[in-house]
Amino acid sequence: MKKWIKYFIYILPVTLYFSYYPLIHFGASESMNFEISLPIIWLLLFDILAFIILIRQKKLLRELKGKWMWLLFPIFLTISVLWSLNSLRGLLTIGILWLIYFAVYAMFELKSLFDKDFQKTFLKWFFGATIVICVWCFIQCLLDIFGVFREYSLLCEGCTYSRFGFPHPNGFSIEPQFMGNLLIAPAMIICWILLRKQNSKNLERKSSRGDNFYNGSVGAHTKLQFRDSLRDRCKNYSGSDFLDSKFLPFCLLLISSTLFLTFSRGAIYAFIVGMIFMTVFLLARKKGRIVKRVGLVWGLVLFSFLFTLNIQGLMAEIGPTNDTYKIGVSKVLNHLSLGIIDIRDEVVENPVENFEEGGKEEAIFDGYVKESTDVRLNLNDKAMKVWSKDFMTMMFGVGLGGAGQALYVNGLSDSPKEIIQNQYVSLLLEVGIIGFLLFILTLGLIIKAVLKKNNVSMILSLMLAFGISLLFFAGLPNALQIYLLVSILVFL
Repeated sequence: MKKWIKYFIYILPVTLYFSYYPLIHFGASESMNFEISLPIIWLLLFDILAFIILIRQKKLLRELKGKWMWLLFPIFLTISVLWSLNSLRGLLTIGILWLIYFAVYAMFELKSLFDKDFQKTFLKWFFGATIVICVWCFIQCLLDIFGVFREYSLLCEGCTYSRFGFPHPNGFSIEPQFMGNLLIAPAMIICWILLRKQNSKNLERKSSRGDNFYNGSVGAHTKLQFRDSLRDRCKNYSGSDFLDSKFLPFCLLLISSTLFLTFSRGAIYAFIVGMIFMTVFLLARKKGRIVKRVGLVWGLVLFSFLFTLNIQGLMAEIGPTNDTYKIGVSKVLNHLSLGIIDIRDEVVENPVENFEEGGKEEAIFDGYVKESTDVRLNLNDKAMKVWSKDFMTMMFGVGLGGAGQALYVNGLSDSPKEIIQNQYVSLLLEVGIIGFLLFILTLGLIIKAVLKKNNVSMILSLMLAFGISLLFFAGLPNALQIYLLVSILVFL
Protein backbone atom coordinates (compact mmCIF):
# COMPACT_ATOMS: atom_id res chain seq x y z
CA MET A 1 0.00 0.00 0.00
CA LYS A 2 3.02 2.28 0.31
CA LYS A 3 3.11 2.50 -3.47
CA TRP A 4 -0.44 3.81 -3.42
CA ILE A 5 0.60 6.55 -1.01
CA LYS A 6 3.34 7.58 -3.43
CA TYR A 7 0.93 7.57 -6.34
CA PHE A 8 -1.52 9.69 -4.38
CA ILE A 9 1.16 12.28 -3.65
CA TYR A 10 2.32 12.24 -7.28
CA ILE A 11 -1.16 13.17 -8.51
CA LEU A 12 -1.69 15.85 -5.85
CA PRO A 13 -0.42 18.72 -8.07
CA VAL A 14 -2.69 17.54 -10.88
CA THR A 15 -5.66 17.40 -8.53
CA LEU A 16 -5.01 20.86 -7.06
CA TYR A 17 -5.39 22.49 -10.46
CA PHE A 18 -8.94 21.12 -10.69
CA SER A 19 -10.05 23.02 -7.61
CA TYR A 20 -13.39 24.17 -9.05
CA TYR A 21 -14.01 22.22 -12.26
CA PRO A 22 -15.39 19.60 -11.97
CA LEU A 23 -17.45 20.34 -8.86
CA ILE A 24 -20.08 18.20 -7.18
CA HIS A 25 -22.89 20.47 -6.01
CA PHE A 26 -25.26 19.25 -3.27
CA GLY A 27 -27.35 22.39 -2.92
CA ALA A 28 -27.18 25.52 -0.80
CA SER A 29 -28.52 27.08 2.37
CA GLU A 30 -29.05 30.72 3.26
CA SER A 31 -25.49 31.04 4.52
CA MET A 32 -23.39 28.62 2.42
CA ASN A 33 -23.10 26.38 -0.63
CA PHE A 34 -22.67 22.62 -0.29
CA GLU A 35 -20.00 21.54 -2.76
CA ILE A 36 -17.12 19.12 -2.96
CA SER A 37 -14.12 19.40 -5.27
CA LEU A 38 -11.46 16.98 -6.48
CA PRO A 39 -8.81 18.25 -4.03
CA ILE A 40 -11.16 17.58 -1.11
CA ILE A 41 -11.88 14.08 -2.44
CA TRP A 42 -8.11 13.53 -2.79
CA LEU A 43 -7.55 14.67 0.79
CA LEU A 44 -10.22 12.33 2.16
CA LEU A 45 -8.95 9.30 0.24
CA PHE A 46 -5.32 10.03 1.11
CA ASP A 47 -6.15 10.21 4.82
CA ILE A 48 -8.08 6.94 4.71
CA LEU A 49 -5.19 5.17 2.98
CA ALA A 50 -2.59 6.71 5.31
CA PHE A 51 -4.70 5.76 8.34
CA ILE A 52 -4.79 2.11 7.25
CA ILE A 53 -1.03 2.02 6.66
CA LEU A 54 -0.23 3.66 10.01
CA ILE A 55 -2.52 1.20 11.81
CA ARG A 56 -0.81 -1.75 10.13
CA GLN A 57 2.64 -0.42 10.95
CA LYS A 58 1.60 0.48 14.51
CA LYS A 59 2.77 4.04 13.98
CA LEU A 60 -0.52 5.83 14.59
CA LEU A 61 -0.09 8.58 17.22
CA ARG A 62 3.36 7.19 18.09
CA GLU A 63 5.23 10.45 17.49
CA LEU A 64 2.68 12.78 19.08
CA LYS A 65 4.33 12.72 22.50
CA GLY A 66 5.90 16.10 23.09
CA LYS A 67 4.10 17.59 20.06
CA TRP A 68 1.04 18.80 21.96
CA MET A 69 1.63 22.45 21.11
CA TRP A 70 0.98 21.68 17.44
CA LEU A 71 -2.58 20.66 18.34
CA LEU A 72 -3.58 23.71 20.38
CA PHE A 73 -4.72 25.71 17.34
CA PRO A 74 -7.03 23.09 15.77
CA ILE A 75 -8.38 22.07 19.18
CA PHE A 76 -9.37 25.66 19.98
CA LEU A 77 -10.93 26.07 16.52
CA THR A 78 -12.92 22.90 17.14
CA ILE A 79 -14.21 24.20 20.47
CA SER A 80 -15.11 27.55 18.89
CA VAL A 81 -17.73 25.80 16.77
CA LEU A 82 -19.82 25.58 19.97
CA TRP A 83 -20.46 29.35 19.90
CA SER A 84 -20.27 29.82 16.12
CA LEU A 85 -22.97 31.91 14.47
CA ASN A 86 -22.84 29.39 11.62
CA SER A 87 -22.15 26.07 13.31
CA LEU A 88 -22.69 23.95 10.19
CA ARG A 89 -20.10 25.90 8.22
CA GLY A 90 -17.83 25.74 11.25
CA LEU A 91 -18.17 21.95 11.48
CA LEU A 92 -17.38 21.48 7.79
CA THR A 93 -14.41 23.85 8.02
CA ILE A 94 -12.89 22.19 11.07
CA GLY A 95 -13.48 18.79 9.49
CA ILE A 96 -11.35 19.76 6.49
CA LEU A 97 -8.75 21.34 8.77
CA TRP A 98 -8.39 18.10 10.73
CA LEU A 99 -8.05 16.20 7.46
CA ILE A 100 -5.22 18.55 6.50
CA TYR A 101 -3.55 18.09 9.89
CA PHE A 102 -3.76 14.31 9.61
CA ALA A 103 -2.36 14.37 6.06
CA VAL A 104 0.65 16.38 7.22
CA TYR A 105 1.09 14.06 10.22
CA ALA A 106 0.92 11.01 7.93
CA MET A 107 3.59 12.51 5.65
CA PHE A 108 5.80 12.97 8.71
CA GLU A 109 5.32 9.35 9.81
CA LEU A 110 5.88 8.04 6.27
CA LYS A 111 8.75 10.39 5.43
CA SER A 112 11.00 7.41 4.66
CA LEU A 113 9.13 7.25 1.34
CA PHE A 114 10.53 10.64 0.33
CA ASP A 115 13.77 9.39 -1.23
CA LYS A 116 15.60 10.88 -4.21
CA ASP A 117 13.59 8.88 -6.74
CA PHE A 118 10.39 10.14 -5.13
CA GLN A 119 11.64 13.74 -5.32
CA LYS A 120 12.40 13.47 -9.02
CA THR A 121 9.12 11.79 -9.87
CA PHE A 122 7.05 14.21 -7.80
CA LEU A 123 8.64 17.25 -9.41
CA LYS A 124 8.12 15.73 -12.86
CA TRP A 125 4.42 15.40 -12.12
CA PHE A 126 4.33 18.87 -10.58
CA PHE A 127 6.05 20.69 -13.43
CA GLY A 128 4.29 18.60 -16.06
CA ALA A 129 0.83 19.34 -14.65
CA THR A 130 1.73 23.02 -14.34
CA ILE A 131 2.85 23.25 -17.98
CA VAL A 132 -0.39 21.67 -19.16
CA ILE A 133 -2.56 24.02 -17.08
CA CYS A 134 -0.56 27.03 -18.29
CA VAL A 135 -1.17 26.05 -21.90
CA TRP A 136 -4.87 25.67 -21.10
CA CYS A 137 -4.93 29.19 -19.64
CA PHE A 138 -3.60 30.63 -22.89
CA ILE A 139 -6.15 28.57 -24.81
CA GLN A 140 -8.90 29.96 -22.57
CA CYS A 141 -7.91 33.48 -23.55
CA LEU A 142 -7.96 32.64 -27.25
CA LEU A 143 -11.35 30.97 -26.97
CA ASP A 144 -12.78 34.06 -25.30
CA ILE A 145 -11.25 36.46 -27.82
CA PHE A 146 -12.82 34.50 -30.67
CA GLY A 147 -16.26 34.45 -29.10
CA VAL A 148 -16.52 30.97 -27.56
CA PHE A 149 -19.13 30.94 -24.80
CA ARG A 150 -18.04 30.72 -21.18
CA GLU A 151 -19.84 27.38 -20.81
CA TYR A 152 -17.18 25.89 -23.07
CA SER A 153 -14.12 27.96 -22.18
CA LEU A 154 -14.86 27.66 -18.41
CA LEU A 155 -13.90 31.29 -17.87
CA CYS A 156 -15.50 32.87 -14.83
CA GLU A 157 -18.00 35.69 -15.38
CA GLY A 158 -15.54 38.41 -14.44
CA CYS A 159 -12.72 36.97 -16.54
CA THR A 160 -13.91 37.71 -20.07
CA TYR A 161 -12.71 40.35 -22.54
CA SER A 162 -15.72 42.54 -21.67
CA ARG A 163 -14.06 43.66 -18.43
CA PHE A 164 -10.70 45.06 -19.51
CA GLY A 165 -10.75 44.42 -23.25
CA PHE A 166 -8.73 41.24 -22.84
CA PRO A 167 -9.48 38.05 -20.85
CA HIS A 168 -7.62 36.85 -17.79
CA PRO A 169 -7.79 33.08 -17.28
CA ASN A 170 -8.89 31.14 -14.23
CA GLY A 171 -7.90 27.66 -15.50
CA PHE A 172 -10.06 25.11 -13.72
CA SER A 173 -10.26 27.20 -10.53
CA ILE A 174 -13.01 29.52 -9.37
CA GLU A 175 -11.26 32.78 -10.31
CA PRO A 176 -7.96 34.18 -11.66
CA GLN A 177 -6.71 35.03 -8.17
CA PHE A 178 -6.95 31.38 -7.17
CA MET A 179 -5.28 30.30 -10.40
CA GLY A 180 -2.46 32.75 -9.81
CA ASN A 181 -2.03 31.46 -6.27
CA LEU A 182 -1.65 27.92 -7.62
CA LEU A 183 1.22 29.06 -9.87
CA ILE A 184 3.25 30.71 -7.10
CA ALA A 185 4.76 27.46 -5.81
CA PRO A 186 6.01 25.94 -9.09
CA ALA A 187 7.40 29.30 -10.25
CA MET A 188 9.32 29.84 -7.01
CA ILE A 189 10.60 26.26 -6.83
CA ILE A 190 12.07 26.58 -10.32
CA CYS A 191 13.64 29.93 -9.40
CA TRP A 192 15.19 28.31 -6.33
CA ILE A 193 16.60 25.44 -8.40
CA LEU A 194 18.11 27.86 -10.92
CA LEU A 195 19.60 30.02 -8.18
CA ARG A 196 21.11 27.04 -6.37
CA LYS A 197 22.44 25.27 -9.44
CA GLN A 198 26.22 24.94 -9.58
CA ASN A 199 28.24 25.26 -12.73
CA SER A 200 31.21 23.20 -13.87
CA LYS A 201 33.74 25.87 -12.85
CA ASN A 202 32.53 25.72 -9.27
CA LEU A 203 32.81 21.92 -9.34
CA GLU A 204 36.33 22.14 -10.76
CA ARG A 205 37.38 24.50 -7.95
CA LYS A 206 35.87 22.10 -5.44
CA SER A 207 37.75 19.17 -6.99
CA SER A 208 41.06 20.99 -6.71
CA ARG A 209 40.43 21.30 -2.98
CA GLY A 210 39.40 17.65 -2.69
CA ASP A 211 35.83 18.53 -1.73
CA ASN A 212 33.15 15.87 -1.95
CA PHE A 213 30.20 16.20 -4.26
CA TYR A 214 27.21 14.21 -3.09
CA ASN A 215 28.43 10.76 -2.05
CA GLY A 216 31.94 10.72 -3.41
CA SER A 217 35.03 12.77 -4.19
CA VAL A 218 35.25 14.56 -7.50
CA GLY A 219 38.98 15.10 -7.39
CA ALA A 220 39.61 12.69 -10.27
CA HIS A 221 36.78 13.88 -12.49
CA THR A 222 37.51 14.95 -16.03
CA LYS A 223 35.73 17.89 -17.63
CA LEU A 224 33.22 15.46 -19.09
CA GLN A 225 32.64 14.02 -15.63
CA PHE A 226 32.17 17.55 -14.25
CA ARG A 227 29.42 18.10 -16.81
CA ASP A 228 27.84 14.75 -15.98
CA SER A 229 27.95 15.53 -12.25
CA LEU A 230 26.27 18.86 -12.84
CA ARG A 231 23.64 17.12 -14.93
CA ASP A 232 23.04 14.65 -12.09
CA ARG A 233 22.67 17.53 -9.64
CA CYS A 234 20.04 19.15 -11.86
CA LYS A 235 18.24 15.82 -12.07
CA ASN A 236 18.21 15.52 -8.29
CA TYR A 237 16.46 18.86 -7.97
CA SER A 238 14.26 18.92 -11.04
CA GLY A 239 13.48 15.34 -11.97
CA SER A 240 14.74 15.50 -15.56
CA ASP A 241 17.76 16.41 -17.66
CA PHE A 242 17.23 20.15 -17.92
CA LEU A 243 20.91 21.12 -18.28
CA ASP A 244 21.22 20.68 -22.03
CA SER A 245 17.57 21.13 -23.01
CA LYS A 246 17.19 24.39 -21.06
CA PHE A 247 13.83 23.09 -19.95
CA LEU A 248 13.77 24.75 -16.53
CA PRO A 249 14.14 28.30 -17.90
CA PHE A 250 11.40 27.52 -20.40
CA CYS A 251 9.18 26.29 -17.54
CA LEU A 252 9.83 29.49 -15.60
CA LEU A 253 9.00 31.63 -18.65
CA LEU A 254 5.74 29.81 -19.26
CA ILE A 255 4.62 29.62 -15.62
CA SER A 256 5.47 33.20 -14.69
CA SER A 257 3.91 34.45 -17.95
CA THR A 258 0.69 32.65 -17.04
CA LEU A 259 0.86 34.06 -13.54
CA PHE A 260 1.03 37.58 -14.98
CA LEU A 261 -1.71 36.65 -17.46
CA THR A 262 -4.13 35.92 -14.60
CA PHE A 263 -3.97 39.65 -13.85
CA SER A 264 -4.32 38.86 -10.13
CA ARG A 265 -2.63 41.60 -8.16
CA GLY A 266 -2.65 39.53 -4.97
CA ALA A 267 -0.87 36.57 -6.56
CA ILE A 268 1.57 38.76 -8.52
CA TYR A 269 2.49 40.89 -5.50
CA ALA A 270 2.94 37.76 -3.37
CA PHE A 271 5.19 36.16 -5.99
CA ILE A 272 7.39 39.26 -6.30
CA VAL A 273 7.75 39.67 -2.51
CA GLY A 274 8.60 35.98 -2.12
CA MET A 275 11.17 36.21 -4.90
CA ILE A 276 12.82 39.26 -3.35
CA PHE A 277 13.07 37.48 0.00
CA MET A 278 14.53 34.35 -1.63
CA THR A 279 17.07 36.39 -3.58
CA VAL A 280 18.26 38.34 -0.54
CA PHE A 281 18.37 35.19 1.58
CA LEU A 282 20.50 33.26 -0.93
CA LEU A 283 22.73 36.24 -1.69
CA ALA A 284 23.47 36.57 2.03
CA ARG A 285 24.18 32.87 2.39
CA LYS A 286 26.25 32.59 -0.78
CA LYS A 287 28.02 35.89 -0.07
CA GLY A 288 27.26 37.29 -3.51
CA ARG A 289 28.50 34.24 -5.46
CA ILE A 290 25.18 33.83 -7.26
CA VAL A 291 24.91 37.32 -8.72
CA LYS A 292 24.92 36.04 -12.32
CA ARG A 293 22.24 33.49 -11.54
CA VAL A 294 20.17 36.17 -9.82
CA GLY A 295 20.43 38.25 -12.98
CA LEU A 296 19.35 35.26 -15.09
CA VAL A 297 16.32 34.43 -12.93
CA TRP A 298 15.09 38.01 -12.59
CA GLY A 299 15.75 38.55 -16.29
CA LEU A 300 13.48 35.60 -17.10
CA VAL A 301 10.77 36.96 -14.79
CA LEU A 302 11.03 40.43 -16.34
CA PHE A 303 10.92 38.96 -19.84
CA SER A 304 7.80 36.99 -18.85
CA PHE A 305 6.10 40.17 -17.67
CA LEU A 306 6.97 42.05 -20.86
CA PHE A 307 5.88 39.10 -22.99
CA THR A 308 2.54 38.89 -21.18
CA LEU A 309 2.11 42.66 -21.38
CA ASN A 310 2.44 42.47 -25.16
CA ILE A 311 0.05 39.49 -25.34
CA GLN A 312 -2.55 41.44 -23.37
CA GLY A 313 -2.08 44.42 -25.67
CA LEU A 314 -2.51 42.21 -28.74
CA MET A 315 -5.65 40.62 -27.30
CA ALA A 316 -7.08 44.08 -26.71
CA GLU A 317 -6.28 44.98 -30.31
CA ILE A 318 -7.86 41.94 -31.97
CA GLY A 319 -10.64 41.37 -29.43
CA PRO A 320 -14.33 42.31 -29.77
CA THR A 321 -13.91 45.65 -27.96
CA ASN A 322 -12.71 48.86 -29.56
CA ASP A 323 -9.53 48.88 -27.44
CA THR A 324 -6.16 49.17 -29.15
CA TYR A 325 -2.81 47.62 -28.32
CA LYS A 326 -1.72 50.75 -26.46
CA ILE A 327 -4.96 50.98 -24.49
CA GLY A 328 -4.61 47.33 -23.42
CA VAL A 329 -1.02 47.86 -22.26
CA SER A 330 -1.90 51.08 -20.45
CA LYS A 331 -4.76 49.36 -18.62
CA VAL A 332 -2.47 46.60 -17.41
CA LEU A 333 0.12 49.02 -16.07
CA ASN A 334 -2.53 51.25 -14.49
CA HIS A 335 -4.35 48.39 -12.76
CA LEU A 336 -1.29 46.53 -11.49
CA SER A 337 0.25 49.74 -10.14
CA LEU A 338 -2.96 50.68 -8.29
CA GLY A 339 -3.42 53.68 -10.57
CA ILE A 340 0.08 55.08 -10.07
CA ILE A 341 1.34 54.43 -13.62
CA ASP A 342 -1.01 56.14 -16.05
CA ILE A 343 -0.14 56.42 -19.75
CA ARG A 344 -3.74 56.41 -20.95
CA ASP A 345 -4.61 59.08 -23.52
CA GLU A 346 -8.22 59.44 -22.47
CA VAL A 347 -10.35 58.00 -19.69
CA VAL A 348 -13.87 56.99 -20.70
CA GLU A 349 -16.49 57.65 -18.03
CA ASN A 350 -19.11 54.94 -17.42
CA PRO A 351 -18.38 52.92 -20.56
CA VAL A 352 -20.69 50.01 -19.66
CA GLU A 353 -22.84 48.89 -22.60
CA ASN A 354 -21.52 51.69 -24.74
CA PHE A 355 -21.28 50.53 -28.38
CA GLU A 356 -19.67 52.33 -31.26
CA GLU A 357 -21.03 52.43 -34.80
CA GLY A 358 -18.81 49.63 -35.94
CA GLY A 359 -20.52 47.27 -33.53
CA LYS A 360 -17.55 47.10 -31.20
CA GLU A 361 -18.30 47.50 -27.53
CA GLU A 362 -16.44 49.43 -24.88
CA ALA A 363 -14.73 47.44 -22.17
CA ILE A 364 -16.29 47.95 -18.75
CA PHE A 365 -13.08 49.05 -17.04
CA ASP A 366 -10.56 51.55 -18.37
CA GLY A 367 -7.76 50.84 -15.89
CA TYR A 368 -7.29 50.48 -12.16
CA VAL A 369 -10.51 49.29 -10.53
CA LYS A 370 -10.46 51.23 -7.29
CA GLU A 371 -13.84 49.81 -6.32
CA SER A 372 -12.32 46.33 -6.05
CA THR A 373 -9.78 47.54 -3.52
CA ASP A 374 -12.36 49.62 -1.67
CA VAL A 375 -14.76 46.69 -1.30
CA ARG A 376 -12.06 44.54 0.26
CA LEU A 377 -10.91 47.29 2.62
CA ASN A 378 -14.49 48.10 3.61
CA LEU A 379 -15.13 44.45 4.44
CA ASN A 380 -12.02 44.47 6.64
CA ASP A 381 -13.27 47.59 8.43
CA LYS A 382 -16.71 46.06 8.97
CA ALA A 383 -15.16 42.86 10.32
CA MET A 384 -13.03 44.82 12.77
CA LYS A 385 -16.10 46.74 13.95
CA VAL A 386 -17.90 43.50 14.73
CA TRP A 387 -14.81 42.05 16.39
CA SER A 388 -14.26 45.06 18.65
CA LYS A 389 -17.86 45.47 19.80
CA ASP A 390 -17.36 43.65 23.15
CA PHE A 391 -14.65 41.95 25.21
CA MET A 392 -15.85 38.37 24.72
CA THR A 393 -15.91 38.73 20.93
CA MET A 394 -12.44 40.24 20.98
CA MET A 395 -11.07 37.34 23.02
CA PHE A 396 -13.00 34.36 21.59
CA GLY A 397 -14.47 35.60 18.30
CA VAL A 398 -17.83 34.74 16.78
CA GLY A 399 -16.87 31.10 16.26
CA LEU A 400 -15.31 29.27 13.34
CA GLY A 401 -17.29 29.77 10.14
CA GLY A 402 -19.35 32.61 11.57
CA ALA A 403 -17.74 35.66 9.93
CA GLY A 404 -20.29 36.11 7.14
CA GLN A 405 -23.23 35.55 9.49
CA ALA A 406 -21.75 38.04 11.98
CA LEU A 407 -21.59 40.76 9.34
CA TYR A 408 -25.14 39.97 8.25
CA VAL A 409 -26.80 40.01 11.69
CA ASN A 410 -25.04 43.29 12.49
CA GLY A 411 -26.49 44.91 9.38
CA LEU A 412 -23.08 45.25 7.68
CA SER A 413 -23.73 42.85 4.80
CA ASP A 414 -26.60 42.02 2.48
CA SER A 415 -25.90 38.28 2.60
CA PRO A 416 -24.76 35.79 5.28
CA LYS A 417 -22.61 34.20 2.57
CA GLU A 418 -20.29 37.21 2.55
CA ILE A 419 -16.61 36.29 2.68
CA ILE A 420 -14.00 38.60 4.16
CA GLN A 421 -11.21 38.83 1.57
CA ASN A 422 -8.43 38.75 4.16
CA GLN A 423 -7.65 35.49 5.95
CA TYR A 424 -6.08 37.19 8.96
CA VAL A 425 -8.98 39.56 9.59
CA SER A 426 -11.45 36.72 9.05
CA LEU A 427 -9.53 34.50 11.49
CA LEU A 428 -9.38 37.24 14.12
CA LEU A 429 -13.13 37.81 13.87
CA GLU A 430 -13.97 34.11 14.09
CA VAL A 431 -11.59 32.91 16.83
CA GLY A 432 -10.56 36.13 18.56
CA ILE A 433 -7.24 37.04 20.11
CA ILE A 434 -6.79 33.63 21.72
CA GLY A 435 -7.21 31.76 18.47
CA PHE A 436 -5.04 34.24 16.59
CA LEU A 437 -2.21 33.87 19.12
CA LEU A 438 -2.42 30.08 18.78
CA PHE A 439 -2.18 30.54 15.02
CA ILE A 440 1.00 32.59 15.48
CA LEU A 441 2.36 29.88 17.81
CA THR A 442 1.73 27.23 15.17
CA LEU A 443 3.39 29.39 12.54
CA GLY A 444 6.41 29.77 14.82
CA LEU A 445 6.63 26.00 15.29
CA ILE A 446 6.56 25.53 11.53
CA ILE A 447 9.33 28.08 10.99
CA LYS A 448 11.42 26.46 13.72
CA ALA A 449 11.08 23.07 12.01
CA VAL A 450 11.84 24.52 8.58
CA LEU A 451 15.06 26.20 9.74
CA LYS A 452 16.65 22.76 10.05
CA LYS A 453 16.06 21.93 6.38
CA ASN A 454 18.51 22.29 3.50
CA ASN A 455 15.83 23.95 1.38
CA VAL A 456 14.98 26.48 4.09
CA SER A 457 15.33 29.43 1.70
CA MET A 458 12.76 27.98 -0.69
CA ILE A 459 10.24 27.00 2.00
CA LEU A 460 10.45 30.29 3.92
CA SER A 461 10.13 32.28 0.70
CA LEU A 462 7.12 30.23 -0.35
CA MET A 463 5.53 30.61 3.08
CA LEU A 464 6.03 34.37 2.88
CA ALA A 465 4.49 34.50 -0.60
CA PHE A 466 1.48 32.47 0.46
CA GLY A 467 1.20 34.58 3.60
CA ILE A 468 1.11 37.76 1.50
CA SER A 469 -1.52 36.23 -0.80
CA LEU A 470 -3.81 35.57 2.18
CA LEU A 471 -4.09 39.32 2.63
CA PHE A 472 -6.22 39.30 -0.51
CA PHE A 473 -8.50 36.30 -0.02
CA ALA A 474 -9.65 33.78 2.59
CA GLY A 475 -7.83 30.50 2.00
CA LEU A 476 -9.13 28.44 4.93
CA PRO A 477 -9.86 25.70 4.15
CA ASN A 478 -10.20 25.85 0.34
CA ALA A 479 -6.64 26.72 -0.69
CA LEU A 480 -5.19 23.27 -0.03
CA GLN A 481 -2.04 24.07 -2.03
CA ILE A 482 -0.90 26.43 0.71
CA TYR A 483 -0.90 23.73 3.35
CA LEU A 484 -0.14 20.52 1.45
CA LEU A 485 2.55 21.71 -0.97
CA VAL A 486 4.56 23.39 1.78
CA SER A 487 4.28 20.20 3.87
CA ILE A 488 5.56 18.02 1.02
CA LEU A 489 8.46 20.38 0.35
CA VAL A 490 9.49 20.16 4.00
CA PHE A 491 9.96 16.41 3.63
CA LEU A 492 11.65 16.46 0.20
